[in-house]
Parts: sequence; C-alpha cells; structure tokens
Amino acid sequence: MKVEMKKEMRVRMTPEEYRNQVLKLAEGSEDIKTLLRLTYQLKEYSSEEALARNFSALRGGDCRMLLRALRRKKVLGRGPFDEYICRPGYETVFDEVASGFVPMPQPLSGYLDAMIKAGDKAAIKMIELLLKVSIHGIPGYTQYWLIEKEISEWFSSSVFHTLEQKFIADNLCIYGQKRGHEFLWMYNQKEDELMRAREMLLEIREKELFQMPIVKRVEDVIMALIGISKRESKEWKDIAATLAEMPEGDIEKLSGYFSGFKMNEEFLFITGDMLIDRNSLYLVITDTLSRYDVREWRNDPVVFIISELPAWIDKTRQVFNDAYPKLSDRKIAIALPDGVAYTNYRQNLLSIFLERIGIDEVRAL
Repeated sequence: MKVEMKKEMRVRMTPEEYRNQVLKLAEGSEDIKTLLRLTYQLKEYSSEEALARNFSALRGGDCRMLLRALRRKKVLGRGPFDEYICRPGYETVFDEVASGFVPMPQPLSGYLDAMIKAGDKAAIKMIELLLKVSIHGIPGYTQYWLIEKEISEWFSSSVFHTLEQKFIADNLCIYGQKRGHEFLWMYNQKEDELMRAREMLLEIREKELFQMPIVKRVEDVIMALIGISKRESKEWKDIAATLAEMPEGDIEKLSGYFSGFKMNEEFLFITGDMLIDRNSLYLVITDTLSRYDVREWRNDPVVFIISELPAWIDKTRQVFNDAYPKLSDRKIAIALPDGVAYTNYRQNLLSIFLERIGIDEVRAL
C-alpha cells in the first residue's frame, strides 16, 4: 500500500506540467479553449448542462464527450455538486491559463443601441430584465426562471430561447446552473457600461409610457378628485388652520395633494402619489407588470395601472411565495382601465378612483 501511494505521488503533475498539459490540449482547439474558459468563468455553476448549453450556442454541437476526455486527461474534475472544476491543487495555474481564453464581452450600450435601432422589443425587454434582476434571483425564484417566464408570456417561449442563444453566441451572456440556482450573467461589463444602458432604457421607457393616453386620463381624474375634496373642505378649512396653527396652504394639501408623475429609474415605470381626505395612494403606470416588479415594489397602498393584465394575475399568491413582506401584509391593487381591477385591500379613495377610470368589476387579489 505504501509503495502504491509513493508511486501515485511521483506521477502527480507539478503545476508547471499541468500548465503545459492544458496549453498543449488547447493549442489549435477552439472547442477546448471554449470549455476551459467557461469552466473558469462559471466557477461552481459549471454543471454539465450549463457547459453544454453555452457550448451549443458558442460552437454548435455537443460537448459532453469532450468534457469526459478532459476529465480523463486530468485537466478537469468534478465538484461536490457534480459541476466541472479544475483539478484540485492547480487552481492558480488553471485560472491564469483559462482567463486568457475569455473574449472581450460585447459593450452593453452598443449592443442595446443596435437592438433599439432594429426595433427588437423582445431583446430590449430581456436586457431590461437582465439589468433589473440579480443573478441570485429573489426568494423562491431563480433569475433565469423569472426572465424566461416573462419573455415567454409577453412574446413566446421560442423567442426567449432564441434570444438566450443569441446573447450567449454574441458574448453578451453566459448561462450558469447549480442546484437551486440558474441564471444568465452579463459578464465583465464595466459599471459605466451598465449605467449607460440603464440611461438608454430609461429614455426609451419614458418616451413610451408618457405617450400612453392613460397618463393624461389619470392626471385628469386625480385633479378632479382633488378639486371636489377642496370644495367640500372649504367650510372647515379656516377652523382647522386655527386649531392646528398651520398655514391654510398646508391644510389644503391635507385635503388634496398630487405629486405629479415621473419616471422611477429603478423600476422603469411612471410613479406618483396622491393624498385626498387623509387617504393616500401610490400610483404606478406601466404597460406590462412583471412578477419581479410587483414583488419588489415596497410602497403601499399602491395601485398598478396597466394596459394589459399579466398572465399570472390569477396566481398572485403563488407569485408572492417566500416574499417579504408577505402579500397579506401589503396593500396592492392592479387595475386595467375600462376593464377589471384586482385588490387585496379596501379603501374609499381606491374605490372612487377605480370607478373614475371606468372599472366597475373589482376582484379579490
């Protein structure tokens, strides 16, 4: 036994021998270079499925036999979650070599600009979601699942998978997977590139949303409600101002106030808030409402005013699985003007507002 152990120790490659082995195998083989750099980039998220999916988009064909060959040649091993990793003890050498095979990523702002000029709404929306949703996802849902669901429902499943392959092939993203984790990662993008892309999306969304007729319609409804409230409060205004020792203008704000609409830079939709007779509402206007947006929005009571109902509207409780705060601890309404509204709370101002935007059917959320 001791003799065998000594023999094994003698045949173990030195770091330099490992480096030469990797370089020799990679020389002239773009397929091997691709697998090595993907393994390096993905770290513990380099499952066989992840490597195969990326390889298929980047090189075409299947890489599973090649992965097994690299394992037999002691270049790659398997980790605790069955992911492919470099052989233990050679991490530094592997990173030095494999990092040299990583191509420069597409500058995100330039890529997005090309999609805008091409009018590719699906690609623009997918980039928006990739910028919004962290690769770690949200409690209960992976980032990949969230983006796949939204793009598939807004466009189609085939559109999503086509874009996924295109983004990977164009060196914009790579796909990573491990138990309980699944994501598309826009790798090596500099912060100024991310900022430019967000600014471009903000400009696009602002133009799109403020052109929606519902914005002016909602503003008119709010101003009408404020006008009614102020007329009704005229009799007690002087008394209240005296008792509270407040300026009359401040008392007027208590009876009716509207912040005006502006773009929310984080969520990329229109927001505002109003206060009428001590009832307040946060207002959100958007065309489509994603699972991520409705879960991550924290201000309430809120009414989301949308141009089409989301596909998940009848599964809202499922959408909020593992969310914090829980759905029962929030006050959320989702309204389709001249259609139907869904809400989990009651409020006099909400009821009046929904009626004023043409909604006479209100369902439980």
